[in-house]
Order: sequence, then C-alpha cells, then structure tokens
Amino acid sequence: MHTFETTIRLQHTDGAGVVFFARFFELAHVAYEDFLETIGEPLPADLAAAPILYPIVHAESDYRAMLRLGDRLRIELAVEAIKSRSFELAYRFVAPSGDEAALLKTVHVAVDKQTGRSTRLPEALSAALQSA
Repeated sequence: MHTFETTIRLQHTDGAGVVFFARFFELAHVAYEDFLETIGEPLPADLAAAPILYPIVHAESDYRAMLRLGDRLRIELAVEAIKSRSFELAYRFVAPSGDEAALLKTVHVAVDKQTGRSTRLPEALSAALQSA
C-alpha cells in the first residue's frame, strides 16, 4: 500500500467549506502520480511522446465523512487487480480523526496511442504494480 498525505486547500472546497465531491478524484490523481513515481514508473514528462496511455475507463466512489478546509488528509492507495491489459486501484481517504472519509476505485486500461486500441500492459509496469 502507498500512503500520500496532503492538506485540503481552498480550491478543493465548495461554498459550504467542505470538499466538493469531484475534488476527491483530483486528489486521488495526485496520489496516483506520486505512487507511479514511487514504484519507478512516473508519468512521462512528454505525454505526447508516450506510446501507451492508461486512461481511466471506470471510476466509482462512496463518501462517508466531510473533509474541510485545512484538514490534513491521508490517502491510502492499493493495487486491487492487475490483468493483462488493465489494472484497478483503490483509494481510501482518511480524515484527521482517523475516520474513513471516502473510498474510490479507478480502472485503467493500457491503450496503444497510435491505434487507439487496448494493448498489453508493459512487463515493467505490471511487475512494478505487483511489487507495490
């Protein structure tokens, strides 16, 4: 499991001062990028030159507790499944109280950028995900 910590900023909140639901996915993506760096598979600096992309083809979420401006947040990211052409990640958002604030899941599919069709996960990425 990978742990990422951050602070809830003004841009994450709505008019009531709580995290706007869509921002949970934004925060999850920041944790995802940090995770990729940690496992030695960072997003390429030039995505336009990358031969394979990993778009999210499914996302789901459950919200359990409010997070507010200034809260320190812990995101626990775990690899849930690795298949030949896709992988699934689970995110657990933990509030300062230790309560579970949200659960998110994302499914990423390897897509050959040139053909636009799904392709096998590169062996290096698959191995890095398995070791995480």
